[in-house]
Amino acid sequence: MTMAYECLAEFYDELMGDALYEDWQRALAPRLSSVRVAVDLGCGTGRMAAWLAERAERVYAVDRSPEMLAVAFDAWGHLDNVRFLESDLCDLALPEAADFALASTDVLNYILTRDALERVLLNVRACVRPGGRWALDTLGPRRLKTLRHGAWHDVRDDLVLLHETEVENETIRHHVCGFVAMGEGDEPLYRRFEEEHVQRYWDADFLTGEFHRTGWNVLQVSGDFGECPVEQADRLVWMLERR
Repeated sequence: MTMAYECLAEFYDELMGDALYEDWQRALAPRLSSVRVAVDLGCGTGRMAAWLAERAERVYAVDRSPEMLAVAFDAWGHLDNVRFLESDLCDLALPEAADFALASTDVLNYILTRDALERVLLNVRACVRPGGRWALDTLGPRRLKTLRHGAWHDVRDDLVLLHETEVENETIRHHVCGFVAMGEGDEPLYRRFEEEHVQRYWDADFLTGEFHRTGWNVLQVSGDFGECPVEQADRLVWMLERR
């Protein structure tokens, strides 16, 4: 079994689609006029970092997965104002303070303990100037319910993906089995891989308290970009301000 995103990195954007990226871009576009330095935490394949690079002087694209960063660099390495950094958020440090931070697509849900969460919140705070903003999303209550013993499949010409999830208390385990086409022809061969992704569900009230305790003001939290109440949301969208 491989590490998370070791094999999925090259297919990530194809599987994700455009919807979440577009939601984030619509939400953030009016808020970035005065941003000089931005950081994309858990940048993945770099699409949001590249979008931020059109609006900021400098962007730091941070991810702990070398496979994800390799995909991001192949796509966006030509951008002069983007610097790619391999780092766990528990060890995060930037060469300069950012005006704006982004952590999209459940980044905080990959932090599995309260001690690690506190360390991440403090590290991000240390990398953002006073008055700077941090936008992020976390798993919502409706999504947690869906993930309990969930099973999905995705069949494409070059990829077959089987995805099962199980939830125990706040721990979410994603078991992914994939088959990647190798070569062409009437009967192509397939390479099999398996990955396990582990997440933790963080309650909104608990997160609010932790944000405040570690030096962040919660300016706004909404369900699915304002489409529904927080308690009915798949995704909680937060806007924080660094005290």
